[in-house]
Amino acid sequence: MDDLAALLERQVANAASAWRHTKADTEAYRRLVVATDEWETYGTPTLTEDETAQMAAQMRRAARHALVSRDDEATRLAHLVTVAAAAWLRATPATDAEAYRRLDRAIDEWDAYAAPRLDEAAEELLDQLADDSAPVAISEVVAEIYAQFPRNKPL
Repeated sequence: MDDLAALLERQVANAASAWRHTKADTEAYRRLVVATDEWETYGTPTLTEDETAQMAAQMRRAARHALVSRDDEATRLAHLVTVAAAAWLRATPATDAEAYRRLDRAIDEWDAYAAPRLDEAAEELLDQLADDSAPVAISEVVAEIYAQFPRNKPL
C-alpha cells in the first residue's frame, strides 16, 4: 500500500470513529462520507498524467510528514475501517445491517488500538505532580485569571 492510500484510510478511520461517537452530528457524518469518497476516487484519478504525478508527489510528502513512524497495525486497522465504511455507505437495504455490523466491529478495533494510553511512567509522573500541588477546581482557576484582567473604566 502506498503512503497516500494509508493517509486517506486513516482519515476515514478517524472520521468513522468520530461519527459513531456522535451520530447526531451531521458534520461528523459528512466528514465520513467525504473521506470515504476521497479514498474511493483515489484509485481512479481524473487528472492528466503530469498533474497526477505532481499531486501524487505532494501527497506522498504530506503522508510522510503525517505518518512520522509507519505503524503497520494502525495501517491495517485503518484499511479495515475504510473498506467497511465504503461498503456500508454503498450498501443496499438487503445488506445494510451486516455492512453496518462490519463497520461497527472495525471501528471498535480502531478505537481500541488508537486510543491514547498512559504507560506506568506517565502514571507515576501524574502521582508526583499531585504531590506537588493539590487539584484545583476550575472555578478557582477562572476566578484567578479573571482577576488579572483590567477592569473596564467608564468613559
